[in-house]
Amino acid sequence: MLRNSFFDRAPLVCARELIGAELVWGSCGGRIVETEAYTAIGDEAAHTFFRPSARAFVERHPPGTAYVYLNYGVHWLFNVLVKGGGGADDGFVLVRALEPTRGLALMRRRRALEPAQKLCSGPGKLTEALGIDGRVHGRDLCSSPAHGIVIPPKSTVKVVADLRVGITRAADFPWRFLAADSPFVSVRPSSFARKV
Repeated sequence: MLRNSFFDRAPLVCARELIGAELVWGSCGGRIVETEAYTAIGDEAAHTFFRPSARAFVERHPPGTAYVYLNYGVHWLFNVLVKGGGGADDGFVLVRALEPTRGLALMRRRRALEPAQKLCSGPGKLTEALGIDGRVHGRDLCSSPAHGIVIPPKSTVKVVADLRVGITRAADFPWRFLAADSPFVSVRPSSFARKV
């Protein structure tokens, strides 16, 4: 299980290195195949740009803390707080998509019998499939093996960087990371995507 020190680095570093890790949530879980990085300073798409409460959250909590919020009043989004030393080196990693690996029957019930490739192919889908909601906000993700992230031994996932999706501000930052050729991602890589 990842310790808090893993998240004691810049958002872009953590977002890239979480590809291939497994998010375990009770009896459910999956391999992380898509993330996005958001920096606490200078990123107009980040909550910290316009929400004082998000800036206070960064200051008050240790790296590896869950930052969960309701997007447009519809979908819960699951982020991990990262701290690389302050300023633009602090921020969040949004977990955008998983390849389901455990608890598929329960996830299908929660998502109304979706095929495996669609169960967690988006940030709102994966929180629904895993049963993550606002009660998780502020939880230390490094304190319980039942709710955390595990890096598999010798992960050899090929990763590409692409433009972030689903936002209008700072949308030209290549801060979305994907497992190359994964059919489980939310949006296939664009022509901009580059191997990292």
